[in-house]
Amino acid sequence: MVNDHARRQIVLRPAEAGDVGAIAALHAESWRSAYRGLVPDPFLGPALDGLRLSAWRDRFASPEPDRRMVVAAWAGDLLVGFTCMLADAEPAFGPLLDNLHVKPGWRGMGLGARLLYVSREWARDIAPAQPMHLWVIEANTGARRFYRAQGAREGERRVNDMAGIEVTAVRCTWPPLPPALTR
Repeated sequence: MVNDHARRQIVLRPAEAGDVGAIAALHAESWRSAYRGLVPDPFLGPALDGLRLSAWRDRFASPEPDRRMVVAAWAGDLLVGFTCMLADAEPAFGPLLDNLHVKPGWRGMGLGARLLYVSREWARDIAPAQPMHLWVIEANTGARRFYRAQGAREGERRVNDMAGIEVTAVRCTWPPLPPALTR
């Protein structure tokens, strides 16, 4: 159980290349928690750790780091969540929320909403007046419920490739945030 003190001590900061191992480990842990029963069990096995590590190393090594944002949520030296935005993945739909993960045991405390809002602010700043979107596995009812509670509108469905596994996904969109107030 997470105590109130730990919850209040969460620090959000831009992720760095040195965070790749922790991000990959949390990504795999989150998929194992959320996707059990939604994808074949072998997909969630030990090989997933290496696949996520390779994917995150590639992401941090890719060109144009200003066209992506990765924010990590830390409780001391424990990574408890992260979000990743891509500016140019599907330009017709605005910036893509490619990842939003909260460590099991830390869910339901507002961290996901906080990370989502940081993502929406970045989307507003990088692509003013554009919506933001993500793809969520259709059968992931908990995530879909969370996104709808955060103002998402569900739209088209399609079969997506998730690291070699075909899944039916739903596009969720958010309208752009209003311009930031300036002093």
